[in-house]
Amino acid sequence: MKSKIKASHVSWIFFLSAMISMNSIPVHKAIAKGGSDIGLLIIGHGYFSQDQKFYEFVNEVQSRLPKNPVDSGLHMVMDMHTNKMWQTEDEAIRRFESKKVKKVVVIPLYMNTNVSTVDVIKWSIGCQVDGDPGKSNYLEEIVECPDSYDSENNLCIHMGGIHRRFHDFSDIQYIATNAIDYHPDISKVFLERALEFSTDKGNELVLLIGHGDGDDDIDNDYRNKVLAKYASDVKSMGEFYDVQYGTLREDWCDQKRSAVEEIRNKIIAAYNAGRKVIWVPARISSWSKVHDQQWDPQDCSVQGARDSLGIKDLFDAGMYTKANYLLYKPTSLADWAVSMFEEAVKKDQYIDCLDAK
Repeated sequence: MKSKIKASHVSWIFFLSAMISMNSIPVHKAIAKGGSDIGLLIIGHGYFSQDQKFYEFVNEVQSRLPKNPVDSGLHMVMDMHTNKMWQTEDEAIRRFESKKVKKVVVIPLYMNTNVSTVDVIKWSIGCQVDGDPGKSNYLEEIVECPDSYDSENNLCIHMGGIHRRFHDFSDIQYIATNAIDYHPDISKVFLERALEFSTDKGNELVLLIGHGDGDDDIDNDYRNKVLAKYASDVKSMGEFYDVQYGTLREDWCDQKRSAVEEIRNKIIAAYNAGRKVIWVPARISSWSKVHDQQWDPQDCSVQGARDSLGIKDLFDAGMYTKANYLLYKPTSLADWAVSMFEEAVKKDQYIDCLDAK
């Protein structure tokens, strides 16, 4: 997600009002049965609101880690009073502090590690770089605030979200795992989603469709190294006629046009061959608007095109069936989260900015 956002001044008055407004946002408050000084923070996307399934997933992870405090935060939540976005991880960190937690493993609940939203999480966790405060030192990896840096308040502004460094208000040590990327547990989730709508596997095309990225290298890398593996897994496990994949690239109109056209052509070809098509979103939550939008290849040349280029005509014609999101029935997803947490704890590579000062 590489869109550029004009830098703006963010006052501490706004900071206080934004934090107060977060009280209206539902938060997860799981409490471990036992005591541990190592906690797990699961960070979801957010935006206007978060699907309740997100909190059910967090509870499922907590049930598997009864001795560790498990909490959640939302990476980008819209403040309806200011039309700005904020991170709500801060509230979870305060709860960790009240439980005397010393170290926190952060799991970004995103599909792809190699995106700017995950970079912002690393930026928030990392230590400020001397001479260049817009950057963070994250395990010897220098991470730059992806969009614009507010030097007066030491904030990273990205995709409308406003993020601050955790170490500015907390002495807890942090480490972040990778996002989902490829993991065999998640192949089982995709298979579950497809099988819910399957009636004749030998005559069905399953499409795994990801969000995608505006950067061609990132998008191609994710398609070829991640989605291709999932497609191979689902095809072999499910014995479908075929499993293909693609990305929508829906936040970038020029790229979206060719991406959606590629998917449309796959759907039309399968439909004309008498195949049933099952669209399985390779994403965490919230349906893409692409299912509700009319298709017009010229839309990218006019104002408002980002909200009008889609495949609604195919959907209305009944050429494909869209499956549920990844987060539903989160058993296998919880398996993945627990394995990531346990691996991070074993490595014990937490970032301590106090030593860097």
